[in-house]
Amino acid sequence: MKKFFTQPIGDLARQNALTFLVINLVGIGVELSGSTALDAVDNLFSFIWGFSLISIIIAGYYLAEGYVPEYWKMATTILATVIIFGTFLEITELEDGFLPIYFFWAFNSLIYGLTLRGSGIFRPIYEYLTIFGALIITIGTSADLFFDYELPEAVQIVGLFGWLSLVVGTSVGNYFAWGDKAASSAE
Repeated sequence: MKKFFTQPIGDLARQNALTFLVINLVGIGVELSGSTALDAVDNLFSFIWGFSLISIIIAGYYLAEGYVPEYWKMATTILATVIIFGTFLEITELEDGFLPIYFFWAFNSLIYGLTLRGSGIFRPIYEYLTIFGALIITIGTSADLFFDYELPEAVQIVGLFGWLSLVVGTSVGNYFAWGDKAASSAE
């Protein structure tokens, strides 16, 4: 058990990248099937979603520390704090969801993806998936968040593709990036 909590950050990030991918795919499957989960199961999934995402975000600085300024370390910590706080708000149901959490995540993923584009940290396919998905989710959530405008239902399918793109780009991209970093440092 001690090894689990003291493992290298790259291993932790890779495990949480896979967890994040699975949680999102299960969530999308449940949503599309129309079935409802028990509140306790839904809350557990939300907590795992938030915890795995903050692990990816915090580890992201260490993945790209040679390409980003030092203050990004604090910025990723603040973003992780906002995301876990928003996850707790969503679990306690003080509000009907916490929309800003998705905007903050997508907006920061967009900045992160554009900053690291072409650096060789992420494989190009995952860079473009992340940027495409983050752009779609940022536009969709900002319309509701800032302008109180809900997109028409016909356009919301684009949000699903954006969400899938962002999830795959973030999770699988981080998984392979940490694997590539481990392989290059072992040489």
